[in-house]
Amino acid sequence: MKNIFTLILFFSIVVFGKAQVLPNNDFESWEDFGTYEQAEFWDSPNGTGIECVTKSEDAYSGSYAARLETIEILGGLYYVPGLLTLADFSINMVELNFTLQGGLFLQENVAKLTGMYKYAGVDGDSASVVIYNFRHPEGEEMDTIGVGFTFLHDAEDWTPFEVMMINKNDHLPDTFNVVLISSGSEEVKVGSVLLIDSLTIETNTGIIDLWNPISPLHVYPNPAIEIVNFEAGENASNRELVIYDLNGRIVSQTAFNNKTIQIDTKAFNPGLFSYQVTEKGKRIYGGSFLKK
Repeated sequence: MKNIFTLILFFSIVVFGKAQVLPNNDFESWEDFGTYEQAEFWDSPNGTGIECVTKSEDAYSGSYAARLETIEILGGLYYVPGLLTLADFSINMVELNFTLQGGLFLQENVAKLTGMYKYAGVDGDSASVVIYNFRHPEGEEMDTIGVGFTFLHDAEDWTPFEVMMINKNDHLPDTFNVVLISSGSEEVKVGSVLLIDSLTIETNTGIIDLWNPISPLHVYPNPAIEIVNFEAGENASNRELVIYDLNGRIVSQTAFNNKTIQIDTKAFNPGLFSYQVTEKGKRIYGGSFLKK
């Protein structure tokens, strides 16, 4: 059997480092590098000379979608699945392995990722989608906080999919990543094609548009013990702060029109809490904090 240059994600990926921002969630924007195009804010093997991800006019919405295809290289010696990720992708052609570094800076636990896809797998092949939250403080080991994955099977028409995050602990993440792959097992098949469009992530505090990351808000101390402060850049009118527990229940809801507001957390159970700040009905801030 031929060598397979592919992945079993939880055993072969090395993930570390800081994050990048502003992912192109609907794949409308592509950068032209002369010999290949790359979906803006995403990475793939294309930059290594292995063009397995292309722009497709067969889109669910807008003008374009991302097309991932499993191909062969070096005269058929190796099989390479199409791969897209928010992290930085690098490949070692000598040792025949690859790494993913970083992802989307997001200090909020993701509950699920949804999107639209089409898939044509060869000989029973399937595509796969992996999501994960983690944090990697400088000088410390990476803390994988949550992981989710699913397999995508043949679909001639645009079909919705979702990936639920399974949390391993209640820590606060600083990075979120997505990995989309045109083949999802060791027995990858050349010619399997995955089309992806319209990705959205959802948290306990609502849906996040990946094109428009939520503005930062100064939240301290974090972890909180008896109080937690929220500091915005300016005063406002009709601004409201809502805090949720891990089950999405509201534990605090109050007006937030001054630059700073202090919330008493003594009655909160220890654990992770999410928050959102709205102004005139529009969500302008969001994130999480820990209560000890």
